[in-house]
Amino acid sequence: MKTMIDRATTRAHFVYAKRLVIRTLLMGALVSGMAGASHATEPGERTLADAWLETLSQQATPISWSHAYALLLTDQQRYPQQRRYLIEELGTLVISAQVTGNTIYAQALLKWQEALRSLENGAMRSPQRLDLLALGTNLREAPLLENVAYWGVCDIPDWVEVWGLQGVSRTAWRPNMTIDDVKKALPEQTFNNIDHASLITPQGNVLRRGVAAWNHETTPLAPGSRLLIALPSRQGLMGALPFPGTTEEPDIINQRLPGVLAAQLPGDQCTQWHAP
Repeated sequence: MKTMIDRATTRAHFVYAKRLVIRTLLMGALVSGMAGASHATEPGERTLADAWLETLSQQATPISWSHAYALLLTDQQRYPQQRRYLIEELGTLVISAQVTGNTIYAQALLKWQEALRSLENGAMRSPQRLDLLALGTNLREAPLLENVAYWGVCDIPDWVEVWGLQGVSRTAWRPNMTIDDVKKALPEQTFNNIDHASLITPQGNVLRRGVAAWNHETTPLAPGSRLLIALPSRQGLMGALPFPGTTEEPDIINQRLPGVLAAQLPGDQCTQWHAP
């Protein structure tokens, strides 16, 4: 059985990569046009699109554009600051949960804190599409290379990362995987009184998805996705929630943590390039 599952997963990765190759080939005309345009660009006006073209010409294997990224200088300080701010807010919620004896939430959020701290000094990305295929649709919007810290691409990973009551964990990605599959594997209380979860795609998009019975959405998961299970917010009496005495902290985490996670790389094995 294990061999059959491994083969199915391997085949799914092959199909996924094959689609990326086909998509790249279909964009050949666009890339050719961009290459022609890049020759007319002044040296001082080189853009990220120019850099991607040069990178592409040096690669022996196709680039997985779905897991490509770049970091703009304007984001280089912003997201580390937001991450540190959220670590402090999580500390407040941990204390609140500990005071009421809610060890499940206290332990989970401590793990969230640890996970955020572990990201310090790590590589990150701007949470938007800055790959060649996206930039090629509107070259005027391509950022100047002088405003880019670096650009890169990750090997397609074999996991989906989940932030929930279990802490922060990764589950093996498999073909046709959905949020429902993740939900079944988590503690039942994880989704009690929770209507939404935030899905962070490998491209850095944040999607708010319904996970309750009344707003359920069947949502596929790509390898390298991250799923954040929302914290209980201010619905009903505050005393009935896991964090009595807090006012804005749960909402702050629900609103800002997805953006910080979207600034993380969409894989573990990544290659980066810097402007000369």
